[in-house]
Amino acid sequence: MYDYMQVLQARFSPETLCVEQQAEMMRLHRRLRKKLDRKQRRQLLELVDAEARLRDDVSLESLIAGFRLAYGIAHELGVEPTYSFRQEEEQRISRG
Repeated sequence: MYDYMQVLQARFSPETLCVEQQAEMMRLHRRLRKKLDRKQRRQLLELVDAEARLRDDVSLESLIAGFRLAYGIAHELGVEPTYSFRQEEEQRISRG
């Protein structure tokens, strides 16, 4: 299922949504790279890579959580009789 969710994420989360932000990141990266020595650039790239992995993991987990929520809602709607807060309150009042 995890692989399937990754495919869904890739299909419905196109990279082109944040073109302006990506361009700004590249400009900042180029400016910063000029100011850092080789060791500092390597450390910066490791930090950026770690952040990207974290962002991807969080995004995928969020997609999975949303999918599970939607599945649960769809399952509940298919159960007869459907849940009604109003009916439950009416029954509780009539009993008590």
